[in-house]
Amino acid sequence: MIVHHGNLVSLLGYCDDSKHMALIYEYMANGNLRQHLSVKMQSIEDHPKVLTWSKRLQIAVDATQGLDYLHNGCKPPVIHRDLKTTNILLNEDFRAKIADFGLSRAFATENDSYVSTCPFRHSWLP
Repeated sequence: MIVHHGNLVSLLGYCDDSKHMALIYEYMANGNLRQHLSVKMQSIEDHPKVLTWSKRLQIAVDATQGLDYLHNGCKPPVIHRDLKTTNILLNEDFRAKIADFGLSRAFATENDSYVSTCPFRHSWLP
């Protein structure tokens, strides 16, 4: 299955040698959402990465669009199953992309009411 959307982090490659395994994603300059929500009571002047309400709303919209694509744009639909602030990454413009599809599952067919026990696999894996 090929999964590609502007609000999903792009996988660039992977490493699988005898000692190391790693996934290589696109660079997201502003880290994850949790890093910006956990700033303790500082003003925007004191901490330039504190999120304004308009940025927070845009991040919510971006994440929602990514989930909508997974649920309605993928055939079969994909359920992320691990959406949390550390899995929402922010680029240099604070636009959000969903990451970490390790627990994701695909519905077997659109009419099924259960989630498959087969793990979600990216098209790039051998």
